[in-house]
Amino acid sequence: MEKIFNKEEKGITLIALVVTIVVLLILAGVSISLVLNNNGVISKAKDAKNQYAEAQTNDEKQLNEVSDWIKETVGDTTGGGSAEGSGSTVDGVPIPSGFVYVGGTKASGLVISDAAADKEKYKGQTTVGTDLVGNQFVWIPVDNIADYKRTAYSTQVASGTTDTATNSEQIKNSSSDSDYFKEALPPDEKTSVETNKGFYIGRYEAGDKESTEAGILREDGASTDNTITVKAGQAPYNYVTITQAKSLAEGFSSKQKYTSVKSKLVSSYAWDTAIAFIQKTNSDYGRSSPQGNYKNAETFTYTDIKGQGQTKVKGSSSGTPIPTGQTTGVCNIYDMGGNVWEWTTESYSFELHPYTDRGGNCNCYFADYPAGDRSHGEDGAYDTVGFRCTLFL
Repeated sequence: MEKIFNKEEKGITLIALVVTIVVLLILAGVSISLVLNNNGVISKAKDAKNQYAEAQTNDEKQLNEVSDWIKETVGDTTGGGSAEGSGSTVDGVPIPSGFVYVGGTKASGLVISDAAADKEKYKGQTTVGTDLVGNQFVWIPVDNIADYKRTAYSTQVASGTTDTATNSEQIKNSSSDSDYFKEALPPDEKTSVETNKGFYIGRYEAGDKESTEAGILREDGASTDNTITVKAGQAPYNYVTITQAKSLAEGFSSKQKYTSVKSKLVSSYAWDTAIAFIQKTNSDYGRSSPQGNYKNAETFTYTDIKGQGQTKVKGSSSGTPIPTGQTTGVCNIYDMGGNVWEWTTESYSFELHPYTDRGGNCNCYFADYPAGDRSHGEDGAYDTVGFRCTLFL
């Protein structure tokens, strides 16, 4: 029998099919847009992930800050003997948080660095090399606070007379002088040294990071916004007034984000106590310091600021300072004598020249201007005057 088709029984028309496909495409586009656009599901998920990671980082930072505060306030309860900071000790010397033990001993000059890469690089050795990457400091032990004191070296004399304003002994260039050097014992230094049985002194003169990277020494008018370094091979941070040097030294610890030490410009107490420590190894140091960059120092080779090898001949003057750490170290400390005079916080009673620097420079003879020598001047910026930092826990 022949099958008869009814028009009413026809399947979907072409037009209906096209309309259906279009609607589906529109819905698909809307769905994709909701997922992929800037306010979409994926974007929202990524934002949530980033916010969670940021919150986790902030939480960890806050926990670390609280941990450091507890260790500084209460004391570390994890025990000593580690080369890491945060309350640990090496050879009875406290290693501050943020620093690592490099090498040396309490007696020979224990060196710390703020770079983890330097950790224990010279462990067990009394002499520490200069090939380190971090800022470096040397521990000066002071078993009795009475030993944290000022001392007259070179041609200067201790008068036996007390300056009433500072309660400090008058140190004079000669017994006949009416003017004298003076400085009150800084209370914060006294407390820290007495509590911790010592302090840290910069292993080198302060250096200038930006000038060093540019391969130049500092010149008159050089920026005092440049970053301080305490490393070998750096352009000495000269051409600074004592006011600038004090500000730079005191700001060093906060700029480096140190949490457990306070940085300061070296005082006469810190300077003279460091020399007394060095004298246990070299009894003439402070009175005669041939190890530095002096005019009459023995011939030595060094690397200039451009990285070129040079020879400094005995009897000749280098004319300008050379990069830090190029001479012979004593107790792992360099250039307290020679290269550049170094500003200290000690003052002088002569009102026209009230500021004090120490240690001679590259144009001096070491017997006349040894590491212990004192000089005085006005608050100027000079090519042969720099400074050194100290750290107090």
